Amino acid sequence: MKKIKVIVFCILAILLVLVMVEKNRILSSDTAPKQMEEDTMTSKHDEVQIEGNNNAENTTENKSAENTKEDNEDVKPTEENQNEKTAEEKQDEQITKDKQEEKTIEDKQNENTTENKQDEKVTEEKQEDKTTNDTKQEEKVTEDKVEKPAEDNKSNNATENKKNEKTVYLTFDDGPTASSLEILDILDKYKVKATFFMLEPGMKAFPDAVKRTVKDGHGVGLHGVTHDVSKFYQSPESALKEMQTAQETLLSITGVKTNLIRTPYGSIPYLTDSFRKVLRDNKFILWDWNVDSDDWSASNKNYVQDVIDQLKTLDPSKHAPIILMHDRSGTVAQLPELLNYLQKNNYQTEIIDNELESYSFECHDRCYPHNSSKAQ
Repeated sequence: MKKIKVIVFCILAILLVLVMVEKNRILSSDTAPKQMEEDTMTSKHDEVQIEGNNNAENTTENKSAENTKEDNEDVKPTEENQNEKTAEEKQDEQITKDKQEEKTIEDKQNENTTENKQDEKVTEEKQEDKTTNDTKQEEKVTEDKVEKPAEDNKSNNATENKKNEKTVYLTFDDGPTASSLEILDILDKYKVKATFFMLEPGMKAFPDAVKRTVKDGHGVGLHGVTHDVSKFYQSPESALKEMQTAQETLLSITGVKTNLIRTPYGSIPYLTDSFRKVLRDNKFILWDWNVDSDDWSASNKNYVQDVIDQLKTLDPSKHAPIILMHDRSGTVAQLPELLNYLQKNNYQTEIIDNELESYSFECHDRCYPHNSSKAQ
């Protein structure tokens, strides 16, 4: 570029010289010397000017080159700065990344530390709970050990009492009567049960007493209709008829059918084998007694002691006591005394039902018909 400028400048200078020469030639000879002098001066001037221009151009070119060099030098530092900056940024980024990784590692360590602390806390809590539970169990075991003797004693006493319990059957004949509700009240007060062998006329006269007897959970049986020896024992059929009539009346009042019977005055001596067979064939179950209170006798004002005496001599291995009493006012008055004795001596009252094995007197040549010569 600089060379082109110099060439152009030289061409222009030559053209200018040629023009001037041609001009001088045309001019007259008079003016030739002066013109030559002027041309010379002009030429010198032009040379000076051209030299000045060349110097100026060189100066400009030098300055331009210097500027270019400076620019290049400026660019180079800038690029170097940028490269340095990029390296620094990369280094900073690497440092930042390293810090982030360190932070991540530190966070993970903190998390692990936290988890370990939580695990330790949970473990401590479990150990505390276990310790507490073990302590409570030990305390409970200790308490059980302390209380166990008393409980064992109580259990042993209950077992012993159970072994020593003796079953007794309380039975009442000839009812219902006006005294029946009083008897039921006393039995309820002592929480004991009994079995009532009832006559058909009494059931009709006191149906409420019959209903309550069943409602309170007592046992019910049949005692016939007439309670008259000559009528009841007239024939096996007459005895059967009275029991069937009493059975139907009880069923109509209470809805309960029973096959339990006790014949008037017991089965000895008039209930012969023929009577027993007829009753047995019709599903009736005969019951007598083994302890007679004799409470019906006006001379016996303290029947309780008679009962106690018989209980002491009775062999319980053969059969449990079946105490005969009657539905009457004299019996009511002393009944609490008898019940107190039974409870204090571990007697447990039970009722007679259709499933229980019956107990009745055996004839052993003692039975005979009521209308026979022996009965007379």
